[in-house]
Amino acid sequence: MAARLFYGWIVAGVVFLAWAISIGPRQSFSIFLLALLEDLGRSRSATAAAFSIHMTFYALGGWVLGMLVDRLGPRRVIAWSTGAWALVLVLCSQVRGLWQFYLIYGVVGGVATSGLAYVPVNSLLPRWFNRYRGVATGITQAGVPMGTALFGPLAQFGIAFLGWRMTHLAFGLLVAATSLPLVLWFLRDDPREMGLAPDGIPATARNPEGSSAPASRSEAFSGPGLPRGYWPVFGANALRGLTSYAILVHQVAYLVDVGYTKIAAASYFSMSSIIAVPAGLAAGAISDRLGRQRTYAGVASLYVIGILCLLFVRTPSDALLLYASILAIGLATGGATSVFAAFLTDRLQGSRVGLLLGLQNIGFGLGATLGPYLAGAVFDLLGSYTAAFVLAAAAIVVSAAVVSSAARRTSSAPH
Repeated sequence: MAARLFYGWIVAGVVFLAWAISIGPRQSFSIFLLALLEDLGRSRSATAAAFSIHMTFYALGGWVLGMLVDRLGPRRVIAWSTGAWALVLVLCSQVRGLWQFYLIYGVVGGVATSGLAYVPVNSLLPRWFNRYRGVATGITQAGVPMGTALFGPLAQFGIAFLGWRMTHLAFGLLVAATSLPLVLWFLRDDPREMGLAPDGIPATARNPEGSSAPASRSEAFSGPGLPRGYWPVFGANALRGLTSYAILVHQVAYLVDVGYTKIAAASYFSMSSIIAVPAGLAAGAISDRLGRQRTYAGVASLYVIGILCLLFVRTPSDALLLYASILAIGLATGGATSVFAAFLTDRLQGSRVGLLLGLQNIGFGLGATLGPYLAGAVFDLLGSYTAAFVLAAAAIVVSAAVVSSAARRTSSAPH
C-alpha cells in the first residue's frame, strides 16, 4: 500500500498558494509606483512613503497579532487578516488623494498583511515540521516571489487597460474569492488535531541522532525573557528588510530611468521573481544540510553580485549585466526569506513563539520601511540610485555577518 501523504505538506502547499495570491498585490507596488507618480503628481520619496508606512504598520501589527496567534492559533489570525486585506485593496480603488492612500493602504493594509504573512505562518510551521522544517519553510516562503512574479505582469496589464484603481479592485476581489476559502477550508493549526505528529513520524519512531537537522535546532529557546543574541538578530533582520525592499520597490523605476519601457522593466521584475521561487525551495533544503548561517552567507553574496550588476546597467544595451542581475537577485530574494525564517524558527519555540516572532517582525519592518523611503530620498537629492543601492548591498553583508556570529555564540554557549 502506498504511503499516505503527510497532511503537513498540504498545509505548506495551501500557505504557498494563499500567500502568493494575497501578498502578490503588495509585492507589485513598484509597478504601481510609476502610475501613482503620474496620477498624484507627488515626489518619488513622498509616493514611495506609502509603502514605507505600510511596512511600519506591518511590523507593529505583526507584534500585536503575534500575541493573538499565541492565544487563538495561526489559522484564525490568517483568515481574518486575509479578509481585511481583500477589503483594503477594494477600498484603495476609491482613494482620491495621497493621504487617503497612506491611511488605507499604509496603515490598515500594513496591519492586515502582518496577520496573513510572516508571523502566523512561521508560528504554524514548527508545529508541523521539525526534521524537514527548512524544506517546508522554503515551500511556504516561495509564495512571496511567486506572487510577485504573477502579479507584476497582472498589475502592468491592469494599469495599462483599467487604471491603477480598478486594478486594486480586481485584486481585492481575487483575494477574497481564492485565498480566503483556501485558508478556511484547508489550514489546520496543529497535527494533533488530526491525530498526527510533526513530520508525520510517531514519537517512538524518531531518531534524532540520525536526523539531518542542524544541531542548533535542539537548542531552541522556549523560556521566559529573550534568548541569547536576540537583539543582534533583530538588527540583522532589519538590515535584510532594508536590502530586499529598497531593491523591490525601486528596481522598475531604475530600469525605466536608464531607458527600458515600463512593460519591459515590469517583465524583468517578474523574471527575477520567478527565479526566486525555486531558489527559496532549494535554499531551504540546502540549509537543512549545511546549516542556516552558511547558506545565508551565500545568499548575501548573491545579493551583492546582483546589486552591483544592476548598478552597471546604464543603457538597454547592457543586456548581459541585466540578466546577471536578474539571476543573482532572484536567487538571493528567494533564498533570504526561507533561510532566515528557518533560522528564527529553529531558535524560537514554545507558547510565546508568536510574540517572539512578532518582535522580530518589527525589526524586518523597520528595515523594509526605511529602505524604500531612503532610496527615494537619495534619488530626489542626488538624481541617482547609486548611493542607495550600495548601502543596500552593505546592509545585507552586515546582516549575514551578524547571523553567523549569533549562530557561533549559540553553539558555544554552555547548556
